[in-house]
Amino acid sequence: MAIIAFTYMPMSVSISHKATFDRVFLEYHKPLCLFSLRYLKSAADAEEVVQSVFLKLYEKNVKLNNDDELRLFLYKSVYNACLNFIRSKTRKETRDKIYSAELPLKAPPPLYDILRAELASILQRELTYLPKIQADIIKMCYFEELSNEEVAKALNLSLQTIKNYKNLGLKKIRSKFPKGSHLYGILSILLGFID
Repeated sequence: MAIIAFTYMPMSVSISHKATFDRVFLEYHKPLCLFSLRYLKSAADAEEVVQSVFLKLYEKNVKLNNDDELRLFLYKSVYNACLNFIRSKTRKETRDKIYSAELPLKAPPPLYDILRAELASILQRELTYLPKIQADIIKMCYFEELSNEEVAKALNLSLQTIKNYKNLGLKKIRSKFPKGSHLYGILSILLGFID
């Protein structure tokens, strides 16, 4: 059993001070990851949650009075972030099940081709209403079947910019269909399935 030595933190220290933040991060990062791993069962998810807690801690300029208050704050924040992560993941899985129930995943090839042709028709019609850059990115991704990385390289834009424009364009297209309709569900599945 490892003994963890906690260093003394002066009264009312701001965590956004770089030296203090670095010390707190080095001291608590690993224990917090192990703590969150108990709830999330995935080291990558645990790491992501702890990183997000530290980022919020740094950005919000949290001031704490002592190490006990800091330790309690960190563990409580990570615990709450784990619960939020689990809730979010559960909601996403539920949405995916609902959408996938509307369209069998093991559809015979002709049905998939028909649905893909319908998607292409819908996209082609709706692309005329989008800004040019969004329309171009969606055309390259869905008609030329280029990956986001290939589109970024071709347009000399960052990968994140490509993802943002593509998501904005698809969101505008989806918004034209009633949210509970079969077409909206099928469109969402196909866009996720083909992507």
